[in-house]
Amino acid sequence: MRRRCSTCCRRRRLNGEGERLLRALRDDAVVAPLALSALAHRELLSPADMTDAEHLRVLAESLLQLVEPAGGREGAKEAPRAQGPEARDAVAAALESAHPDRAGLEELRQLPARALRTSAALRGQERAQAAPVSG
Repeated sequence: MRRRCSTCCRRRRLNGEGERLLRALRDDAVVAPLALSALAHRELLSPADMTDAEHLRVLAESLLQLVEPAGGREGAKEAPRAQGPEARDAVAAALESAHPDRAGLEELRQLPARALRTSAALRGQERAQAAPVSG
């Protein structure tokens, strides 16, 4: 049984017309982040071929997609804390993007501060539980 490479298979799934449409949508104010992500995922657009603004839109889209399945703002509190400064830097860069989902970016903006508050609260609970009971 012959095994196909995943790159060829991904490229075959997107016909020439679909690729042309995605490339045309690179400049669309609303769907550009999705079009850019789809082109990059299918290896039809390399990072070297993206502008700085496109890189930021793809980064913002990736972060928004990461937060959404995690349960939105409540479920994604762990991500910035788990990734440390890299996550905060990525969020800061995404906030500078021209991504059209301003509400989603606002949620991203609030994640690092919310994660730090949650972390401090958890440490306080752990200390309270570890403290000997006087009586």
